[in-house]
Amino acid sequence: MTARESGLRRAIVALALAWVIFGAGAGPRAISEGQPRADPPRLVVILVIDQFRADYVETYGHQWKQGLRRLIDRGAVFRRAAYPYAGSVTCPGHFTIGTGLFPYAHGMISNNWYDRAARRTVLCSNDAQATAVTFGGGRGVEHHSGVSLMVPTFADELRRQAARQPKIVSLSLKPRGAIGLVGKGGPGTMVIWEEDNGTWSTSDRFTKAPWPEVDRFVGAHPIAASYGQVWTRLLPESSYLYADDAPGENSPVPWTRAFPHALVSPSGQPDNLFITAWERSPWSDEYLGDLAIELVEKLALGSQSGTDMLAISFSTLDGVGHEFGPRSHEVQDVLARLDVTIGRLLAAIERAAGTNYVLALSSDHGVAVLPEQVEHAKAGRLTTNAIRQAAESAIAKELGAGSHVATLVESHLALTPGTFDRLRARSGAIDRVKRAIAAVDGVGLVYSADDLTSPAPTDDPMLRAWRLSYYPGRSGDFVVSPLPNFLARATGTTHGTPYDYDVRVPVVLFGSRFKPGQYDQMTTPADLAPTLASLTRVTLTRTNGRVLSEAIAR
Repeated sequence: MTARESGLRRAIVALALAWVIFGAGAGPRAISEGQPRADPPRLVVILVIDQFRADYVETYGHQWKQGLRRLIDRGAVFRRAAYPYAGSVTCPGHFTIGTGLFPYAHGMISNNWYDRAARRTVLCSNDAQATAVTFGGGRGVEHHSGVSLMVPTFADELRRQAARQPKIVSLSLKPRGAIGLVGKGGPGTMVIWEEDNGTWSTSDRFTKAPWPEVDRFVGAHPIAASYGQVWTRLLPESSYLYADDAPGENSPVPWTRAFPHALVSPSGQPDNLFITAWERSPWSDEYLGDLAIELVEKLALGSQSGTDMLAISFSTLDGVGHEFGPRSHEVQDVLARLDVTIGRLLAAIERAAGTNYVLALSSDHGVAVLPEQVEHAKAGRLTTNAIRQAAESAIAKELGAGSHVATLVESHLALTPGTFDRLRARSGAIDRVKRAIAAVDGVGLVYSADDLTSPAPTDDPMLRAWRLSYYPGRSGDFVVSPLPNFLARATGTTHGTPYDYDVRVPVVLFGSRFKPGQYDQMTTPADLAPTLASLTRVTLTRTNGRVLSEAIAR
């Protein structure tokens, strides 16, 4: 057995075991568990830390002293939580948390997909009919909403079913993060994100005019005020594990691979390069935390009967993790500083709601170790061009010369219109193309749209994982899974596979309605929506998750 086959076999065995324990693959179901007897909490809080691997809790948790430490020590911690689907990236993760359904049901399969009608790649939150509504006098140029979401979120149902209109707030640097946690919006719902140019924004799908509370805060706290600040370690250098400047780390402009990192730009002005540096610095998490605290206080979230909701997706860790990797001092420092920010946020929540709130903490995905740092296993980098070229060459042998590949978006290979049908008409052609793509160094398994849509049962856990991520009209004609520890990225690291390091994330429930402790039951972030729905007496008609009743205090 080759090293390539051995590595893939180990990954498949681990994934198969998870599938046996999860029992995943069942269709959406209604919640049938009995409702808790206690009155609904006055505030529901969802915190998502983008790219938060589950093992960070054990590896770096000793560095945390405040908010994160409190959630881990006094919360219900599910130690065996993971996403059972492939395509583990930001958009599907957030919408899975928000809806309690997997991508094949909610439709948000990836950060981007190929729009066959428009013949171009689109963002999952793209809405050409939406117009930016900005705060603090910024200029909005982006167009986002939840128009592509195919099902309601927990927040949508909370708003629809509540006797009193709830106040719902969702914040993130990323539109798909903020929208994914609360859905399409409606009366009393604020959804706020930061555009790539540093403008704080929403769209007219959520409001026709800026919300005054947000407008005042953004006007008083311009991002440009952070220009010239220097990011240094919060803790003594000896507190950090691994090396500061390690093999494979990137040197993102305007930074090097080692501390300190200045929030500046080569232009000397707070331009877009500065904004990018700010986004991957702890200042952006602190900004979101401060904005959330402001809105908790100004809107008095959780201070009256009925249930309000606050959702925050902290994005900094993702930007830093992609550049420096999960073992970097930068990742550790982001978490150490986020620990402080979450501590301040908890204090503000308790000033407003007392103990009458519940909180769920999770992540949208994990991340791979930099291939240059992988020990005792084969690792490397593959190029998307090699995959495209292999596909083009194989298809040309079947159909003749021409342009057959439209695009490769993340793991999804989309062909030009009619090409897949022509391949299907030739006996064995699709399998021959799959084998040609799989022969590319670093590629593991390749599945066709026919594999993903077939109703035939399968014992292949990788195929089942990809089926949970397939949505007709958006997914590729082929999906391409790399071998374990192989990345389709030239520098830094990434995620998006069904392997352990990408799909295992924390799931923590916190508050007086939960029994603190360590839980070994297999769970998924899709369990959060039905659990919160049960506590708030909201009915979800469809869910892939379950109520985590073992952690609910009766």
